[in-house]
Amino acid sequence: MDVVMRKVSAQYFSGQGFTLMELLISISLIAILTGVLLAVLNPRGIQAKARDSQRISDLSKVKVALESYFSDNRGYPISAGWVAVTSLSTAVPLLSPTYINTLPEDPKKTGTLCSGANWRGYAYKSDGVSYLLVTNVEVASMGTTGCPNTVLAGGCNCSSGIAYYATAD
Repeated sequence: MDVVMRKVSAQYFSGQGFTLMELLISISLIAILTGVLLAVLNPRGIQAKARDSQRISDLSKVKVALESYFSDNRGYPISAGWVAVTSLSTAVPLLSPTYINTLPEDPKKTGTLCSGANWRGYAYKSDGVSYLLVTNVEVASMGTTGCPNTVLAGGCNCSSGIAYYATAD
């Protein structure tokens, strides 16, 4: 039995392994395929789309809260121009905690309210009869194609980036 094991061992494990060149070629092919896969998947684009989806979802939640507020008060909270949708603004906190538990925060909040294309956050404007909610999105296909019809004075002058708007139904 011992002789048979030595023959099998010598036959399959004769000391031959991969050459250095074979290892380098294999590692190079794996690296190239990984690079192609990452380029196809575009993880930064996927993350940007996820943040934009979160922004749209957040504005939908605020919109539901505004409609509930309207049904109880026969008007929307009035704002003097654009205000940030945070607990620090003067008009929008009327929604929390009665109509929405907590006001949402932008996933990548940057810049000053309505300050330019790189501003990230949520803005609100209302005359009591209608309202506009706006945010700047990162992926152009997630935005809306222009200012929605509104009777608000000044309309959509908040966003200079790629905007997503929500209005009263």
